[in-house]
Amino acid sequence: MNDFPTVTAVSSVSITTEHGPLHGQLALIPNALGIVVLPHAGKALDVRDEVMAGILRHAGFSTFNVDLVSMQEEHFPDVHYNVPLLARRLTEFIGNIKHRMVFDEIPTQPIGICAANDTTPAAIRVAALRDHDIAALVCRGGLIDLAGVLYLRSLESPLLLMIEETDAQHMAANRRALQEVSGVKTLKLIPEIGFDFAASEGFEVSARETVQWFTKHLPPLTKPSAQWP
Repeated sequence: MNDFPTVTAVSSVSITTEHGPLHGQLALIPNALGIVVLPHAGKALDVRDEVMAGILRHAGFSTFNVDLVSMQEEHFPDVHYNVPLLARRLTEFIGNIKHRMVFDEIPTQPIGICAANDTTPAAIRVAALRDHDIAALVCRGGLIDLAGVLYLRSLESPLLLMIEETDAQHMAANRRALQEVSGVKTLKLIPEIGFDFAASEGFEVSARETVQWFTKHLPPLTKPSAQWP
């Protein structure tokens, strides 16, 4: 029996780019503790992102899955490493839901970002640039040093960085980058997730740590949103 919370509204959000539209799916639940944005930059929506979004909704968060790479760009060799481009697009998606909050189209609530792999440095940049908008940040894998030292040093959003125990190369680089962050930060080593994430202890640990981080660091609402929509 599915005991996940009822999604009261699902809406598609699109932004225009020079290489075609980008799409996002905003899933709102009643009495949400906040909205967690899950950016994606792969050739297809990673199933792990969908599963993580379901886990977050089960824990009481609305979710916003967004794609930062258009279909036409999927074959471009370096687009996934273009941090300024990905950050600009993520900022535009977040600006869209902030706009909706201002005009009471959706409940005003705190926003968190849950990024993985290639999207982690872009998430760092966005959180650093919009520190008043991003209440908490979770990064799993990737190389956060690609965000740039200035962004790491100016980051104020509480950061949870998770690295697989077997990823020695990324571990060393991310440890150095994390030293530049002066705000609240935590490094967690997790078991390797592997291809079969559904049976992976690493994915289970990362999901649990993600939920706990957002539950702890997303500020409580000043007023309930149960009456919406």
